[in-house]
Amino acid sequence: MPMDFRQLRYFATVAETLNFGAAARQLNITQPPLSRQIAALEARLGVTLFRRSSRSVVLTPAGADFHVHVRQLLEDMDRAERAVRATAAGDRGELSVGFTMYAAWNVLPRLVRAFSDHRPAIAIRLEETLPGQLDDALACARADVGIGFPAQLRPSLQYRPLFREPICAVLPSTHRLADRTRIAVDELAGEPFVTFPRATAPALYEALAHCCARHGFEPNIRLETHLQQTIVNLVAAGLGVSLVPESMRRMQLSGAVFRAIHDAPEIEQGIYWSTDNRNPCLAPFLDCVDHCTSILEST
Repeated sequence: MPMDFRQLRYFATVAETLNFGAAARQLNITQPPLSRQIAALEARLGVTLFRRSSRSVVLTPAGADFHVHVRQLLEDMDRAERAVRATAAGDRGELSVGFTMYAAWNVLPRLVRAFSDHRPAIAIRLEETLPGQLDDALACARADVGIGFPAQLRPSLQYRPLFREPICAVLPSTHRLADRTRIAVDELAGEPFVTFPRATAPALYEALAHCCARHGFEPNIRLETHLQQTIVNLVAAGLGVSLVPESMRRMQLSGAVFRAIHDAPEIEQGIYWSTDNRNPCLAPFLDCVDHCTSILEST
């Protein structure tokens, strides 16, 4: 027969008060059923837990030893109850955040810090992915939320804007325009470009292509690669120029310089989540996003 936690709580209360009457009042029951439950517990264990007299109640050595274990067991059970309620309420647990590399240079660190400060019992698992693969991670539940550029959404996905930033030019430090503080995009016409395939980040690709078209030229693409860090590294090596999100300036890579451009278009990043997601930690994260507007804008 499994152990009755009610009997254990009764036993612990008597052991701590050493008075059946006081224990009964504390447990909000009468003394006779309390005595019967203690007797039933002793019968089940086959040991005497208390020595009773008309003047006192004393734990036997076996009772004292049992009390140590019961107290630990009850404390563990109380912690388990608090933990499961907290998990159900979204106060603890784990949240998986899928993000594109671009987010790591601007919105992600401050958002994760704000949420961790607000809900320290929720563990955050970060998964970096390419923009084109972010919706797959959400649809397959590898990620609870995603941070990336706007995209064509699947029916089950929601999107909320988080952050906007301008595009800038990145040039080799030896480039003829490197000593300028701001350049015109059309001055890059005919230059070899280092960029990325459209499938990697369609929204960013379209923004950059439209920017060049608006200034009368189509980029002369010399190299394509997926990651912005690699693009900047290749530019630093003198293999071409590129247009990148402003936050990539934080790389501060030797051999590459970042320059503002006239009439720079802005690129948006936002947060995605699935309406089918049942992780209770998701709602607190979305609430945190709502309250972090000033933090995100200050990036």
